[in-house]
Amino acid sequence: MIKNKPMWLLTLMVAQGSVFAEEEQSAVWSGKGQLGFSMASGNSESENLNGSVELKRETEKWVSETKLEAHYASSDDEVTTDRFVFSGKTGYKWTEKDHVFYASRYENDDFSGYDYTMSASLGWGHEFFDSEKSKLLTELALGYKTQAVDVDRTEENSAIVVGKMDYMRQLTETTKFEDTLLIEAGDDNTYIQNDLGFAFKVNGKMSVKLNYQYRHNTDAPVGKEDTDELVSANLVYDF
Repeated sequence: MIKNKPMWLLTLMVAQGSVFAEEEQSAVWSGKGQLGFSMASGNSESENLNGSVELKRETEKWVSETKLEAHYASSDDEVTTDRFVFSGKTGYKWTEKDHVFYASRYENDDFSGYDYTMSASLGWGHEFFDSEKSKLLTELALGYKTQAVDVDRTEENSAIVVGKMDYMRQLTETTKFEDTLLIEAGDDNTYIQNDLGFAFKVNGKMSVKLNYQYRHNTDAPVGKEDTDELVSANLVYDF
């Protein structure tokens, strides 16, 4: 149900991955898919599913990124987690290390206390270094966020400052450390999400990743915890 929601945000989110001022023929596509699943039966029954797909398109001057992730869990036929997140970014590289971008994020989490959360922002990013061995990218943006509270679908709107850090370090020939931090700070609430993990290469395209996700709202809805944590093991395929 998306009635009375700011549809212009959703329209921008869908369009951003394919709109460019100029198209260049030498576009490079890359992506990543990961999936983790576990199931138990007997005295108790449980299912857990975590998955995501990331796509990136890059030319000499433009970069476009899209990510879709889903998390589902149940215990004894009762759903305990049901969340999906769609995010994307389109950026223009005005120097070798710097880019300006538009980014958006949509989240639907049945257990967060919010019917939905949407944000959109414009900002600047700087690439300190990026190679097969290590990467550090930071971004800073100004934006707008809308959250609908589950109780009565009341919308909370606020301006936000968005910060992001994307870090990677190749520890050994087969082991990689990754850490992604996202902060959306507004007057009424600050949302923090940190994903860190170790990826162990199985072959040229496949790896196993142990991941820890931390999510925190400084002002969570009434009756909801302000912090969620998720530990998962996933099979990752790079393409």
